[in-house]
Amino acid sequence: MSKSTLNTFTTVLGLAAGAANFLGSIGVINHVAAGTINSFAIAMLGYLVQQPSAGEQSPTPQPQPQK
Repeated sequence: MSKSTLNTFTTVLGLAAGAANFLGSIGVINHVAAGTINSFAIAMLGYLVQQPSAGEQSPTPQPQPQK
């Protein structure tokens, strides 16, 4: 997945989590629904931020100089 796509997904999920939290706190939507939406969005964010973007390699350990 490209870095741009990951950025878009994480932005949308962050906005969804924030909006659900805000709307639930002022009573526009049910607190249970707000918590469910918020929890799902945060769980997906946690997964997505760990994904390497396309063309990005996972870091490899560098050899340590010997003393």
